[in-house]
Amino acid sequence: MPTETITTPQPTMCLLHGDYHVTGRPCWEAITTWYLDRIPHAERQDLDDAYQAEVERKMLDELMKGMR
Repeated sequence: MPTETITTPQPTMCLLHGDYHVTGRPCWEAITTWYLDRIPHAERQDLDDAYQAEVERKMLDELMKGMR
């Protein structure tokens, strides 16, 4: 009898929302667009690092807004 593996969606960095969460279609579209706009200019690891830095910057910016 075949068994079915059920996986729980995992949170992902989302630049659109500046957060880690289970991403939906608008989030994936924003992520894909961000990467596609930069692919000819950088290596994958550099892109991943830059994306993470942008998400973290947006998260920090949102935290700072909340402190004002």
